[in-house]
Amino acid sequence: MVVSTISEEAFATFKSWFEEASNHKDIKEANALNLATACRDGMPSNRMVLLKDYDEEGFVFYTNLDSHKGRHLKENPFASMCFYWEPLLKQVRIEGFVTGVDTKEADEYFASRPLKSRIGAWASKQSQPLDSQATLMKEI
Repeated sequence: MVVSTISEEAFATFKSWFEEASNHKDIKEANALNLATACRDGMPSNRMVLLKDYDEEGFVFYTNLDSHKGRHLKENPFASMCFYWEPLLKQVRIEGFVTGVDTKEADEYFASRPLKSRIGAWASKQSQPLDSQATLMKEI
Protein backbone atom coordinates (compact mmCIF):
# COMPACT_ATOMS: atom_id res chain seq x y z
CA MET A 1 0.00 0.00 0.00
CA VAL A 2 1.21 3.50 -0.70
CA VAL A 3 0.30 6.68 1.15
CA SER A 4 0.90 9.52 -1.29
CA THR A 5 0.87 13.28 -1.83
CA ILE A 6 3.53 15.24 0.00
CA SER A 7 5.10 18.64 -0.57
CA GLU A 8 8.73 18.87 -1.67
CA GLU A 9 9.75 20.66 1.52
CA ALA A 10 7.97 18.19 3.79
CA PHE A 11 9.51 15.26 1.91
CA ALA A 12 13.02 16.72 2.27
CA THR A 13 12.46 17.15 6.01
CA PHE A 14 11.17 13.58 6.35
CA LYS A 15 14.12 12.19 4.40
CA SER A 16 16.62 14.07 6.58
CA TRP A 17 14.95 13.04 9.84
CA PHE A 18 14.49 9.43 8.70
CA GLU A 19 18.20 9.17 7.84
CA GLU A 20 19.08 10.69 11.21
CA ALA A 21 16.81 8.20 13.01
CA SER A 22 18.14 5.27 10.92
CA ASN A 23 21.71 6.11 11.94
CA HIS A 24 20.96 6.72 15.63
CA LYS A 25 22.46 4.08 17.93
CA ASP A 26 19.42 4.04 20.24
CA ILE A 27 16.77 3.62 17.53
CA LYS A 28 16.41 -0.04 16.56
CA GLU A 29 13.69 0.32 13.91
CA ALA A 30 13.46 3.83 12.52
CA ASN A 31 11.01 2.46 9.96
CA ALA A 32 8.45 1.44 12.62
CA LEU A 33 5.31 3.53 12.42
CA ASN A 34 1.84 3.62 13.84
CA LEU A 35 -0.72 3.20 11.07
CA ALA A 36 -4.26 4.40 11.70
CA THR A 37 -7.15 3.39 9.47
CA ALA A 38 -10.92 3.60 9.81
CA CYS A 39 -13.79 1.48 8.55
CA ARG A 40 -16.50 2.95 6.32
CA ASP A 41 -18.43 4.00 9.46
CA GLY A 42 -15.41 5.91 10.75
CA MET A 43 -14.43 3.59 13.61
CA PRO A 44 -10.64 4.05 13.92
CA SER A 45 -8.04 1.37 14.48
CA ASN A 46 -4.27 1.55 14.67
CA ARG A 47 -1.32 -0.77 14.78
CA MET A 48 2.44 -0.80 14.24
CA VAL A 49 3.79 -1.62 10.78
CA LEU A 50 7.13 -1.18 9.03
CA LEU A 51 7.86 1.31 6.29
CA LYS A 52 9.43 -0.66 3.44
CA ASP A 53 10.20 2.13 0.98
CA TYR A 54 9.53 5.79 0.31
CA ASP A 55 10.09 8.36 -2.38
CA GLU A 56 8.48 11.55 -3.65
CA GLU A 57 5.49 9.47 -4.81
CA GLY A 58 4.64 8.12 -1.36
CA PHE A 59 5.35 5.76 1.51
CA VAL A 60 5.14 1.99 1.13
CA PHE A 61 4.07 -0.64 3.65
CA TYR A 62 2.76 -4.12 2.93
CA THR A 63 -0.23 -5.94 4.34
CA ASN A 64 -2.46 -8.89 3.69
CA LEU A 65 -5.47 -7.43 1.90
CA ASP A 66 -7.78 -9.63 4.01
CA SER A 67 -6.32 -8.37 7.29
CA HIS A 68 -8.17 -5.91 9.52
CA LYS A 69 -6.23 -2.98 8.06
CA GLY A 70 -6.60 -4.35 4.52
CA ARG A 71 -10.37 -4.52 4.92
CA HIS A 72 -10.47 -1.01 6.38
CA LEU A 73 -8.47 0.36 3.46
CA LYS A 74 -10.84 -1.28 0.96
CA GLU A 75 -13.78 0.45 2.69
CA ASN A 76 -12.06 3.76 3.41
CA PRO A 77 -8.80 4.37 1.52
CA PHE A 78 -7.44 7.06 3.81
CA ALA A 79 -4.85 6.51 6.53
CA SER A 80 -2.57 8.29 8.92
CA MET A 81 0.98 7.25 9.77
CA CYS A 82 3.01 8.46 12.74
CA PHE A 83 6.72 7.91 13.26
CA TYR A 84 8.09 8.67 16.73
CA TRP A 85 11.82 8.79 17.37
CA GLU A 86 12.00 9.41 21.11
CA PRO A 87 15.81 9.81 21.38
CA LEU A 88 15.61 12.60 18.80
CA LEU A 89 12.46 14.15 20.29
CA LYS A 90 10.96 14.12 16.81
CA GLN A 91 7.80 12.75 15.28
CA VAL A 92 6.35 12.84 11.79
CA ARG A 93 2.68 12.49 10.95
CA ILE A 94 1.63 11.66 7.39
CA GLU A 95 -1.97 11.56 6.24
CA GLY A 96 -3.30 10.66 2.86
CA PHE A 97 -4.99 8.50 0.31
CA VAL A 98 -3.76 4.90 0.17
CA THR A 99 -3.42 2.92 -3.04
CA GLY A 100 -2.18 -0.61 -3.60
CA VAL A 101 1.15 -1.42 -5.17
CA ASP A 102 1.04 -3.41 -8.39
CA THR A 103 0.99 -7.21 -8.25
CA LYS A 104 4.59 -7.56 -9.48
CA GLU A 105 5.92 -5.31 -6.71
CA ALA A 106 3.86 -7.13 -4.05
CA ASP A 107 5.08 -10.52 -5.31
CA GLU A 108 8.71 -9.35 -5.33
CA TYR A 109 8.38 -8.11 -1.76
CA PHE A 110 6.78 -11.37 -0.60
CA ALA A 111 9.53 -13.40 -2.30
CA SER A 112 12.16 -11.29 -0.49
CA ARG A 113 10.83 -12.25 2.94
CA PRO A 114 12.58 -15.01 4.90
CA LEU A 115 11.21 -18.50 4.21
CA LYS A 116 9.79 -18.94 7.73
CA SER A 117 7.98 -15.62 7.42
CA ARG A 118 6.44 -16.68 4.08
CA ILE A 119 5.39 -20.03 5.54
CA GLY A 120 3.76 -18.28 8.48
CA ALA A 121 1.86 -16.00 6.12
CA TRP A 122 0.69 -18.95 3.99
CA ALA A 123 -0.34 -21.06 6.99
CA SER A 124 -2.26 -18.46 8.98
CA LYS A 125 -5.06 -16.07 8.23
CA GLN A 126 -3.79 -12.70 9.39
CA SER A 127 -5.95 -11.01 12.04
CA GLN A 128 -8.05 -14.16 12.47
CA PRO A 129 -8.04 -16.13 15.75
CA LEU A 130 -6.43 -19.55 15.66
CA ASP A 131 -8.31 -22.57 16.99
CA SER A 132 -5.08 -23.92 18.42
CA GLN A 133 -1.36 -24.20 17.85
CA ALA A 134 -2.04 -27.70 16.49
CA THR A 135 -4.23 -26.21 13.76
CA LEU A 136 -1.42 -23.83 12.79
CA MET A 137 1.12 -26.66 12.76
CA LYS A 138 -1.17 -28.71 10.52
CA GLU A 139 -1.42 -25.81 8.05
CA ILE A 140 2.37 -25.37 8.07
